[in-house]
Amino acid sequence: MRKAASLILLAALTAGCGSLHPKRYFQIRTIGADEPAVPRVDRRILVEPAAVDPPYDDIRILYRVTPYELKYYPYEFWLDRPGRQIATAMAEFLTKMKVCPVVTQDRMKGVPDVVLRSRLHALEEIDGADIWEGRLAMDLEFVDAKSGAAVASWSFDRKEKMFKHEVGVLPAVIARILDEELRKAVWELARALEKK
Repeated sequence: MRKAASLILLAALTAGCGSLHPKRYFQIRTIGADEPAVPRVDRRILVEPAAVDPPYDDIRILYRVTPYELKYYPYEFWLDRPGRQIATAMAEFLTKMKVCPVVTQDRMKGVPDVVLRSRLHALEEIDGADIWEGRLAMDLEFVDAKSGAAVASWSFDRKEKMFKHEVGVLPAVIARILDEELRKAVWELARALEKK
């Protein structure tokens, strides 16, 4: 009886401790700043979910304290898998910036002219002794939907300083990097299409 009461007490204490750390969920959303301007592209674009390198294909938010050690936050998570979140943010950016007449993430909604494919190599927080940074590394490729031929591509690996040592700042830093680099990729696409 005493053993059972001890187990019940231990279970109650453990359950109570869990409530001290509520789970937090974060989403990557486009900022879509008006400046600098982006070109208009007269093509229908399908944005596919990003392929994601392990160990980043996880809803747990990853951080590192050294170049050799990766850790996951125990109570902070992405709202969805990074590949889908990144694709949604890119589609939102293209729509908000009116880059093209049609942007979709659904293959069943009409026939696209161009497919935006991407690979996510890193999505992480880097916690240094004095400086915390957000890091995003990706390959972006615009592909002709009919032929499958590459039209334009853009790759980047960027770190940006986080103004506060708090995981809640990371999504905004990642969104800023993504917006700035996607803007450059759209210029690459526009230049490539002009040459055709």
